[in-house]
Amino acid sequence: MSGPGNGGKTRAFEALRASEELHRATLSNISDAVFMADDAGKFTFVCPNVDVIFGFTPDEVFAHGRLGAFLGDDLFDPAELTARGEIQNVEREVTAKNGARRHLLIHLKRVSIRGGTVLCTCRDITELRQAERQLALARMDLAHAARLTLVGELTASIVHEIQQPLTAIAANTEAAVTHVSRWPKSTTGEVGAILADIQEATAFAAGIIERLRNIARKRPMAPQSIDLNELVAGVARLVSPDALRRRVHVLFETTPGLPKIVADGISLQHVILNLVMNAMEAMDQVPGNREVKLETRRSNGSVELSVLDTGPGITEEMLPRMFDAFVTSKREGVGLGLSIARSIVEAHHGSITANNTGHGASFVVALPVS
Repeated sequence: MSGPGNGGKTRAFEALRASEELHRATLSNISDAVFMADDAGKFTFVCPNVDVIFGFTPDEVFAHGRLGAFLGDDLFDPAELTARGEIQNVEREVTAKNGARRHLLIHLKRVSIRGGTVLCTCRDITELRQAERQLALARMDLAHAARLTLVGELTASIVHEIQQPLTAIAANTEAAVTHVSRWPKSTTGEVGAILADIQEATAFAAGIIERLRNIARKRPMAPQSIDLNELVAGVARLVSPDALRRRVHVLFETTPGLPKIVADGISLQHVILNLVMNAMEAMDQVPGNREVKLETRRSNGSVELSVLDTGPGITEEMLPRMFDAFVTSKREGVGLGLSIARSIVEAHHGSITANNTGHGASFVVALPVS
């Protein structure tokens, strides 16, 4: 006959078994890989789902013998781990069973569980790093486009300035030729040859200027019917890796059923991306909540996009000059991004404005529906 204490033991045993089943199910379904090793680095535990990241079964991982043989001997300093208790955000690139390179974010913690003294958690951030590289390339392309735009504008200005004196030279040379033609033929030989050379050189220079004018002339944009919500959503996806790295929450609040606009999608994407990146950079030194909110709405025959941040806002001195060329508050900025953005928006017969909200900065782009 069982004693009164047996019921309590049974319940405790059932609770323990249920807890173990819960832990086992959790470890089998999480996306991270979890290992434990002893002081010598020998594996004492390998999570069941290790194949998700590495492609190896738990037995194949155990066959490696040591944590260092699997992830690299220079993964961490044991003395540092003992002193600190844990080491976070160790990045390591490893080769999976199928030969693919995987980028890992590793967290190490000093524990004491069934002979294991080092708890190692690995998270696969390969796709995140690839997205960041793509974003970096997109930034380079946009920066290159901005430089080309600036060069085009400067070239157009230079061409205009040079063409005026060339026109005067050509006119004066033509007048001189007409005047010399009245001289006796015996006296016009050398002067006539000089004037002919000047005319030829002037025509050649004018030809160069005209070719530069054609190169510098702005090409027409390629307008098409565009859903602003879709365009903004695409930019939000593009910046998500950078937002994660900067610990910025990007919120997207849309107004369903917005009428479509006729615009050049690549140009508008450039504008939106510039505004979002500026907003995130403005919050780099802001502690606590970092948030960029993208809002779309319809207003008086236009569709509007608002980009709001929780940064320090815009100084009163800077506010009236935000869209002027070569005006910037960034230490390494050139001051062309917002100027180019305004040019693009105005080319679409729209407007862009900046203001302070009391909790950060706000930029509003308004584009006509028709």
